[in-house]
Amino acid sequence: MSFSFVISQEKQDSVSVYTNPIFFIGVNLGYTNGELKGINTSFDVNYQSKNNLITFKYAIIADIKEFLLFPIIITETEQYSLLYGKRYLIDGFSYHFSGGISYNSTNDRRINETYNYFGFPIEIGANWFHSEKKRFRILYGLIPVGKPTGFGRSIGLKFYANIAKKRYVGLGLNLGLGWHKKYK
Repeated sequence: MSFSFVISQEKQDSVSVYTNPIFFIGVNLGYTNGELKGINTSFDVNYQSKNNLITFKYAIIADIKEFLLFPIIITETEQYSLLYGKRYLIDGFSYHFSGGISYNSTNDRRINETYNYFGFPIEIGANWFHSEKKRFRILYGLIPVGKPTGFGRSIGLKFYANIAKKRYVGLGLNLGLGWHKKYK
């Protein structure tokens, strides 16, 4: 009978600690060159498990020419991408390598023609973010709100390319918001 009490004992410091998921969104603004040239804006949703990164990205590339002070869009491309890659963390810094598949639709307004095609997008990026929990700040970082949290902003650079019927490479500034690592 005395052994049954010993087995039922539990360690007192075995309390489970909640850690947040690594989930963040990003907005990218950059310049693209190649068969498609122009301003690139994109929005992406990212989820990381261990060091595996899954990204869904929506991008628009617009080739803009100025005509009598009014901008005219010559070509416009919409891209939907699903990427898989590896992301590595070092304190308040991360870098990633991703590749995947994309569906592209290019509207050439010079000849009034639309092209739909698949491609293989590639991304290499680096981001900086807070390495510790901090109070979230609004109004350009002036007003702290709430308790310290892992939810925060990031800034980084992203090199991207798409191997497809209309190829391009580009470089952009990336702004992010979310949980960029597991905070304790």
